[in-house]
Amino acid sequence: MSQMGFAVPGFTTARENSEAEIFWGPLELRHLHNGLISGAARDTANSPTTVLRPGLVLGLITASNLYAQYSPTATDGTAVARAIALLECRATDIDGNNQNRLMPIAVGGPIKAANLIGLDSLARRQLANNFLFDDDLPGRQFLGGPLKEVAKTADYSVVAADNGTLFTTTAAAGNVVFTLPTIARGLMFEFLNVVDFNMTVASAAGDDMVSINDASADSIAFSTGSQKIGGHVIVHSNDAGTKWYVRNLSPGNTITTAT
Repeated sequence: MSQMGFAVPGFTTARENSEAEIFWGPLELRHLHNGLISGAARDTANSPTTVLRPGLVLGLITASNLYAQYSPTATDGTAVARAIALLECRATDIDGNNQNRLMPIAVGGPIKAANLIGLDSLARRQLANNFLFDDDLPGRQFLGGPLKEVAKTADYSVVAADNGTLFTTTAAAGNVVFTLPTIARGLMFEFLNVVDFNMTVASAAGDDMVSINDASADSIAFSTGSQKIGGHVIVHSNDAGTKWYVRNLSPGNTITTAT
C-alpha cells in the first residue's frame, strides 16, 4: 500500500510554482551547471522556507561541497556567493525530511539583479568576476575590497581557504596572534586591529616576511601604546610563492618587526 502523503481529499492552501527571469542578453553568454543543493538549504524570506525560489543566491558548503543559501555571516563556506538557483526546488521529501537535490544553477553570465533573492553588496562583489549585473555602475567592480570579513577574539591559524578574507579583532579581550598558512602563490589576507590590545601576524615557517627594513622577518605586530587600534595590513604571497609581502595600510601606527 502506498504511504505517499499527497492527493489527500480536502481543502488546503493553494500553491503555485515560482518563476523568475534571471538572465538577460544572448544565450551564448549564460553559464549553467548542475549543482547538488543541500537538503538543509532554506529560503528564509519564503513561506515555507523549505521551498527555494529561482533567483536565490547560493554559496558552497566547504565540508560537503553542497550548495545552500548564501549567508554573509555563515562560517561553513556559504558566506561567499557562488551561484544562482534557476528553478524552484523543494529541499525536503514528502515526509518533511531534508533531501539533497540536483538542480540547474547559474555560475556566470548577464543577470537581472532585481530578480535575485538574498543579493547584497558583498555578494555583488563576490559574483562580479563571473556575472554581469544589469544595474551595475561601470567600473564599480574595480573598487576592490575583501571577499568577506571575519572577527577573531583569540589566536587563529589562517588557512588557504581563507584567501581574500579581512580578519579583525572585534570584541577581543586580549592579544590576538594570526599565524599565516604555508605560502602559496595567489594568497592574500587582510588584518585590522580594532581593540587596544596587541595584534600580531606571524609566519608559520619564519624568516619569510618582507616588512619595514627586514626582508626575512618572522612576524609583525601592532604593539606600541596608543598605536594599536587602527593597525591595518595586507599580507600576500609573491609570485614565486617564497615570501610574504606586508603592505602597511596604517602608516600612522608603528609596526614592530620580529626577526
